[in-house]
Amino acid sequence: MAIRTNQKYTLKDISQRKQKVLQDIRIQHQAIAETAQKIFAPFLPSPNQGRGSLAKKFYTSMAIFDGVMIGIKLFKRIRKIFSA
Repeated sequence: MAIRTNQKYTLKDISQRKQKVLQDIRIQHQAIAETAQKIFAPFLPSPNQGRGSLAKKFYTSMAIFDGVMIGIKLFKRIRKIFSA
C-alpha cells in the first residue's frame, strides 16, 4: 500500500527507481536460480559402483517382484468378491 504525499516526481526520479527495482529483481532472480540449481542438481555417483550397482539391481528386482505378488493377490481377492 502506497502512502500518498504531495511530493512531485519527475521522469528522472521514476527512471532511477525503475532501474533500482530492475537491479533488485535481477539479484533475486540470480539467487533463486542458484538455489534451484542446488536443490535439483543430480546426486554424484557413488565411488564404489561395483558393489553398489549389484545391490541396487537386487533391491529393484525384489521391489518389482513384491509389487507383482501384491498385485496378483489383490486381483484374486477382487475376482473372488465379484464372482461370489
